Amino acid sequence: MKLTPIRLRRLNEGIEVEQAVEALKISKSTFYKLERGWTNPSPQLIKRLADTYNCTTDEIFKDLKIKG
Repeated sequence: MKLTPIRLRRLNEGIEVEQAVEALKISKSTFYKLERGWTNPSPQLIKRLADTYNCTTDEIFKDLKIKG
């Protein structure tokens, strides 16, 4: 799988796929789409990503290349 910034952030935190899926309260399918950059998350999911990956929402926006 391509090493995207959001995936790299998860790996650097030592979070496994199953842990992330459970913490983010999303399906595995949605998780893979998110890590590949195929979908844009909701504001609520962006907040959960920031909380789970111990970073700011701004960093998540940057990782996912979302312009605000």
